[in-house]
Amino acid sequence: MGAAMARWAIGDVQGCLGALKRLIAAIQTQDAQADFWFCGDLVNRGEDSLGTLQFIQSLGSRASPVLGNHDLYALACAAGFLQAKKHDTFSELLAAPQLWVDWLRRQPLAIDIETQDGSFLLSHAGVWPAWSAAQTMQLAQQVQATLQAPDWAAQLQTLWHGGARLWREDLNRLDAQRFTVNALMRMRMIAPDGGLDFELKESAAQAPAGFRPWFELPNQTMSERILVFGHWSALGLRNEARLIALDTGCVWGRQLTAVELVSDVAARRVVQVAA
Repeated sequence: MGAAMARWAIGDVQGCLGALKRLIAAIQTQDAQADFWFCGDLVNRGEDSLGTLQFIQSLGSRASPVLGNHDLYALACAAGFLQAKKHDTFSELLAAPQLWVDWLRRQPLAIDIETQDGSFLLSHAGVWPAWSAAQTMQLAQQVQATLQAPDWAAQLQTLWHGGARLWREDLNRLDAQRFTVNALMRMRMIAPDGGLDFELKESAAQAPAGFRPWFELPNQTMSERILVFGHWSALGLRNEARLIALDTGCVWGRQLTAVELVSDVAARRVVQVAA
């Protein structure tokens, strides 16, 4: 039997096409046929969002991204119910929606990855601590179905306008989808009342009294899967037994990071390129 296919997870690209190409090239010197799993926020704030999406598409089946909050925001702008702000850098996307909208809105919010060497769950921001891997995937797929529907733009507008931050098992379908988007795409800190906090972006060590990073709460999925996520650049790289955090702030002048998806922390290869 041949060697198992190498799988690499990549942190937030955010339109930094040059860094992404250098990162992929560096990985391919080690693993010529590697697969790449992207932690979302493919676009915005960097120099070439459209080129980034086209490059990822060119990787074909070797590229498996999840949607991040910036990706969903770009779709909302393309749908016409939001206007891009002056610091956004995806005007070229909005000028050519036919090149990316249908592809991007068909990407998942979470990916459950089973390999010969471990089980991983990839999402942009993390996983709500009360959810199992199966529930996470079920809820993510409900949002994915909404984004893939023929009337996706109208449904996204309804979905967008709802700040659901407290989870209950009896939420109606719309509010459950709103919370799922917030948990999988926007989550960092958990507030003292047990709900999502959308304001704090500091590192985990700087959490105010009563606030805790989501991954420090008892987590059903943590015992089932190694969680892989981006979104929280203040965390930097965290390469731990049950947790891989990959947003190392490339768009802020730091690094773009990839980590090999193997269960043994000591055996995981890490590749970083400067912004």
